[in-house]
Amino acid sequence: MVLSFKAYVQTLLKKHNEERVFRFEYLGKYYWLKQPERLKGIWLILKPYPKKHFKEECYILQKLNSIGAPVPKLCDFSDDHLVLEDVGPTLNCWLDNNEINWAQKENILQTAIRALIQLHQEGIIHGRPAIRDIAWQSGKVRFMDFESHSKSYNKQWLIARDMLAFLNSLCRVKNLNDKKLRALFDYYKLHCPSDYWIAMIRYIKKMRWLYYVLLPFKPIARTDLLAIYRLFEHLK
Repeated sequence: MVLSFKAYVQTLLKKHNEERVFRFEYLGKYYWLKQPERLKGIWLILKPYPKKHFKEECYILQKLNSIGAPVPKLCDFSDDHLVLEDVGPTLNCWLDNNEINWAQKENILQTAIRALIQLHQEGIIHGRPAIRDIAWQSGKVRFMDFESHSKSYNKQWLIARDMLAFLNSLCRVKNLNDKKLRALFDYYKLHCPSDYWIAMIRYIKKMRWLYYVLLPFKPIARTDLLAIYRLFEHLK
C-alpha cells in the first residue's frame, strides 16, 4: 500500500527531524523538505526567532504560488515544515558543471538576470537572491528561500539590495574571471530599468568608504571579503 503524500512526509519528518533541508522522491518525482533552523549559542542572538521567519516564508510562498510567481510549488506545509517541488539545479551548481561550456552557462545566468528583473518589475522582493537560491531547469527560473526580510517600505532600496546580493554572489565564484563577470554586470545594466541601476550605484557610492577600510586586508582576504572587493571594483 502506497502512503498518501502527506502521510509519507510525516514519516520522513520522524526519520530526519535533525536535518533542516533534504531531498526525497515520491512516486517518481523529487521534492525538498525544509524545517525551521535549530540554532545554538551565538546564533540565537544573531538570528533570533527562526520559527517566526519560517512561518513568514510559508506565508510568502503561499502568496507567490497563488499569483503564479516563478517559485517552486508549495506541496505541503505546517508551522514546522514545508515541502517544495524540486525545480532543478541552482545556478551555482550549473556554474560548477564541467559537462557544459561557458556559452551555455552564460545563457543560464542571463536568463536568471532577466527573471530577477521581471520579479522586481512585478513588485516582488526576494530579500537575498544569491545564486544558490535560484534554480534553472529547461529554460525556466525559479526563486527559493524567502527567509531574509526587511521592515523597510522603500521599494527602491529593497530592489537595490536584491541586485547587490545577486551580483555579490556572482563575485564569490572563483571560476568567473573579471572578463566574464564584467559581461554579466553589463548585461544586467543593459536589461534592467535605468532607475534600478542608478539607485544601486547611488547606494554603493555611499558605501565606498568601506572598500578603502577593507583594502589593506586584501592580501589575506578569503572568499567573502574578496567578493566585496570585486563587487566594488566592477561597480566603479
